[in-house]
Amino acid sequence: MRKLDPQTVFVQYRNEIYPNDPVINRKYTITHSDKTAEMFVFVAEAYAEDQINGMRDEVRVAWEKKDEIPILIGSVLIDGDGNTRNAKVRNMVFYYEMPTALQALRQADRFLFMKYPELDKARVEIHFISSSPEYDKTYDFGMIGIYQESLI
Repeated sequence: MRKLDPQTVFVQYRNEIYPNDPVINRKYTITHSDKTAEMFVFVAEAYAEDQINGMRDEVRVAWEKKDEIPILIGSVLIDGDGNTRNAKVRNMVFYYEMPTALQALRQADRFLFMKYPELDKARVEIHFISSSPEYDKTYDFGMIGIYQESLI
């Protein structure tokens, strides 16, 4: 896993979401700049649709409960919804870059994890959305806490 420079992660809290509350109903939209390698994490009650461009390179993640245990459930768009890019390449890039996106989420929302350290044990499941069964899969990326340890 490549290391993320915390200085390149920028966070914006929206609506009634604050740096350390609430947990449930907290949604993340993670985007990036190919030119600067900066990561942008928008934390709100809804996904930051105004930050989504035609490339559809965003990662969407939300806190939910599964059997009363907090879990991070997310998605990325591999193909469909007007996206005609090469599904095989997009799938590979998203899979390879997902740890970086999760490091950005963990860094951006570090105050939440400081207040609720037990959240570091929450599992992360990301659905790769595709019209092809070969790429339409949900991956378990482990516990969110492992992405904090990877920061430089």
